[in-house]
Amino acid sequence: MKQLKPGYTVHLDFEAIKLPPVTDILVLGRKHPQGKLGVMESFKFIAPDEFDMVEVDDESVCVEAVLINKKILKRMPSSEVISILSQYVFPYVTRGEAIKVDFTVKLSFSAIKGELNRDD
Repeated sequence: MKQLKPGYTVHLDFEAIKLPPVTDILVLGRKHPQGKLGVMESFKFIAPDEFDMVEVDDESVCVEAVLINKKILKRMPSSEVISILSQYVFPYVTRGEAIKVDFTVKLSFSAIKGELNRDD
């Protein structure tokens, strides 16, 4: 009888990452292990002066705070961002969880009027 030799199989997937791994928004659930202040402090080292923290006072959701990229806040107020997140993201956040949110804002203008100065 032939003896079987042990073997192994390896599958690898890898890709380069960017720091911080969150570029738009990070939603922090209540009781997150690092806490909102710990996460904000780490963001100050990784991405200094790129994020603002907005605390969520609504006890009916499991969200304690939201870190929002300042580029987003130049396009729309934090209250509007929180309103959108509370409708579409907050219901799916559980205690102790951190949720990365890709949040794209496109600005558009229409009916811009002016006068043509034509020298004929």
